[in-house]
Amino acid sequence: GTADLNTNSNVVNNVYVREEARQQGIARLMMEAVEDSMEKPSTLKLTVMSKNVAAVGLYKKMGFRALGVYGGLDALSSVTPLNFSMQMEKKLS
Repeated sequence: GTADLNTNSNVVNNVYVREEARQQGIARLMMEAVEDSMEKPSTLKLTVMSKNVAAVGLYKKMGFRALGVYGGLDALSSVTPLNFSMQMEKKLS
């Protein structure tokens, strides 16, 4: 798997686990490693597609929140066929 962190903007990109390795906690471990590598306090940000239910669920369990308009769109994502890019963030202390 991969998870790329831009240390200038605190944005994590390209979180990906190969299909045959999914459901083994690898994405969670990668995201925890990203968080551990960051200076604190800070805010970690990411963008995810709303229909990527597994990823959105993982990020929510890890404390990420869709803020502003994205929070409202997140609530609609389960009832709309639209697939949109959603920004999420997590405060690290």
